[in-house]
Amino acid sequence: MKRARRALPAQRLDNFLDNFFFCPSCTTWRTSKPLHPTVRRTAPRRHASTLTSNTAVNGRRPIPSRYKPLYDALVDVKKKAAAQVNLSRLNLALQGLESDTPVTRVAVLGLNVQATTKRLVRLLLADALEKEGRWEKELLQSHNEEYSRGLLIRYGHPPNTNLPQPTTSIPVLYVPSNVLDRNNIEILVSSISSPRTGELLQAAQTVTSDAFLSPTVGTPTAASGRQVAIAQPVHSCILVTKGLDELILAAELLASTNFTALEDRESVRVVVNLEDTKEKTLGQVIVVDATSAEEGLAAIRRSLAEATDYEHKWVGSGMPSLSSWFTLASAARSEGKLPAPIQALIFSLLATATSNLQVQASLEARSNDARVLSLASRSNLDEAIEEFSRNAHQELQSGLASAWDSRNWRKLAWYKLFWRVDDVGLIITDLVTNAWLPSTERAVYELSGRLSQAGITPVEAQPPQPALVAEAEPRPVLQAQVDIATDPPVQPVLVNTTGTTEVKMASISQSLALSSSISRTRSQQMSHAIAELTSTAQQIVLKTASLAGLSGGLSLLTYLSITPGSLYEAGTIAALGTAFALWRMQGDWQRATKWLEESLYEEGKSVIKKIVGRMRALVEDSSRVIEDEVEVQSRRQAEDAVLRAKEELARLQKS
Repeated sequence: MKRARRALPAQRLDNFLDNFFFCPSCTTWRTSKPLHPTVRRTAPRRHASTLTSNTAVNGRRPIPSRYKPLYDALVDVKKKAAAQVNLSRLNLALQGLESDTPVTRVAVLGLNVQATTKRLVRLLLADALEKEGRWEKELLQSHNEEYSRGLLIRYGHPPNTNLPQPTTSIPVLYVPSNVLDRNNIEILVSSISSPRTGELLQAAQTVTSDAFLSPTVGTPTAASGRQVAIAQPVHSCILVTKGLDELILAAELLASTNFTALEDRESVRVVVNLEDTKEKTLGQVIVVDATSAEEGLAAIRRSLAEATDYEHKWVGSGMPSLSSWFTLASAARSEGKLPAPIQALIFSLLATATSNLQVQASLEARSNDARVLSLASRSNLDEAIEEFSRNAHQELQSGLASAWDSRNWRKLAWYKLFWRVDDVGLIITDLVTNAWLPSTERAVYELSGRLSQAGITPVEAQPPQPALVAEAEPRPVLQAQVDIATDPPVQPVLVNTTGTTEVKMASISQSLALSSSISRTRSQQMSHAIAELTSTAQQIVLKTASLAGLSGGLSLLTYLSITPGSLYEAGTIAALGTAFALWRMQGDWQRATKWLEESLYEEGKSVIKKIVGRMRALVEDSSRVIEDEVEVQSRRQAEDAVLRAKEELARLQKS
């Protein structure tokens, strides 16, 4: 006993030295020493709102081995299905799996104001055997603007005001309450806007469950008062109302809320503050009397002799029911298994992700069905295309036949080329313009309009992938500007042909309207025919004149070289040469005109066949559902990630 008594002052001296002589910037002291000498030393607690970066200095905490597969599956869900889940709640679930003793966060929300909410939280956390703490006064202060937007209540003692305080997105109030320590919870105190009477139900509006389970708290970011809404995810929520009027508004708000998962609906409870009432439970509604509970708390704090009065008023106020709900909502009693709040949160996230993926697939299918051509429209378009093809071929035959028999074309007879050789281009232009598919061209415009009306874009088939454009040598500025104005548009592309990635320029493929096919082909054929026949006509005339002149010169030499009186022989030579030249001229010109007739006819058949085939392909493609491969693959990856997470969660429950 004497040795123990002697060791006691020495122990107190060591505690005194350790507590008061230390370096304020040393984090080892703050993590190794308890907050108070009388507080028992426990394992370091990680708050539900702690966000850490995966760096070498601040690395990720080791994940328990039994939670590792589920943790990896949820990380995969976060990567591949980020658009289908609430990322703030998913991060909360991941933080819950990073520890064997996760902290449970509970939201206590009031309708529009936090007065009743703060009263109930103070009664829930207050120690009846202790005097009123400073945190109780801070919590109930109505003029405290710092807590007007919301606050987070955690277990612990107030930090030293002489040390720099950490910057948080929401004010934090540390309360040394056994309720927080025993249940390992933290409480988010905030408010939610209540609708006007009948506003949501009459307008058939829907509120998401994130309004309760991921409430937003305004955070000031500038001296001007500008705020940024930051989501604060929680595991469960309790909605506090005052009187029957607010209870009706809360019921309307809950009735208009879309709870995708059953776990979300079970995580939200309603508390109504009704004074002088005997019923303390109304189904899913917890009835409390804050005034009676405050009177009982004040009575036992005045004197322990009034403990009986405190017990009657405390039990009669309904506060034990509220305390029991907080105990059941915590994850402190998990007994080595996955805590119930974490499990319900993960169930909710996966159910919501599955529902959102199904809705997305349904919307995409509905959108594809809306773009699909109806059977009646397809039948009408097929008939119109068939009639167009028949009329186009008839016009091609009849138009060219009438053109070759026309008076204008007879002007280019072979024997008239001597004085009509300069009119070849004008006559061919007139014939091709008026005789080569003029009505068919107008019919193409009409059919293009009908296709556009049916939701089909009438364009020609995409050309093959454009070739890469080689980099040109440096040129003067003026010449470069001229080239830029005349060259086709190009775009940069990545090419990997030699093992290294290079940036090269490739021409941009441009879609051409189907209605311009005939006019474009007519212009090409006209230019080619004019150049070919004009050159041929000039060569034929020149050859004929040359042969006729040669034969005339030969006949003259014959007449002069032979004895007088041989005029008959000289005339015979000139006549034969001229006849041969004209015969050759007739044959060459007939072959040239025959080529023109055949080329125009074959080109007409080709362009009609191409237009008809393209129209039928467009109608056929519009009759099928064509889904974007990238979107389908992304949705499948998200579905696989969610399915894997469900399997890991089921396996963890069985183990």
